[in-house]
Amino acid sequence: MSREKTTPRMEDYLEAIYVMIINGEKPGVRALARRLMVKPSSVLEYLRKLDSEGYIEYRKGGKIKLTEKGLKIAQQIYQRHKIITRFLQKLGVPKEIAEIDACYVEHGIHPETLEKIIEFLKKYNGYEEA
Repeated sequence: MSREKTTPRMEDYLEAIYVMIINGEKPGVRALARRLMVKPSSVLEYLRKLDSEGYIEYRKGGKIKLTEKGLKIAQQIYQRHKIITRFLQKLGVPKEIAEIDACYVEHGIHPETLEKIIEFLKKYNGYEEA
């Protein structure tokens, strides 16, 4: 899994938008603010930044669309999150805690470590990548 230079904040936004889309929700400013637990004004400011950097397409009052570049990163983050969550749960960590911890770990985990986790899950739990 290759990684483009991103920040945890950028990854959180892209992943949140992606999760909302795959869950059939409309990613809007208020919905993102609730999901990310930030003020709508902060969301608005950051959406403009993501738009100017080519990760999303956003127009005031309009819908938010991931660009190809943004979608690729969002999918990678989401996949890392799922893998780490599954791994922690296999270790006996309760799901709610595993989800919270995965949010922290997904931003800084080394690709080689992630590959070792995937190997472990495949070997001991029949894990198959989506």
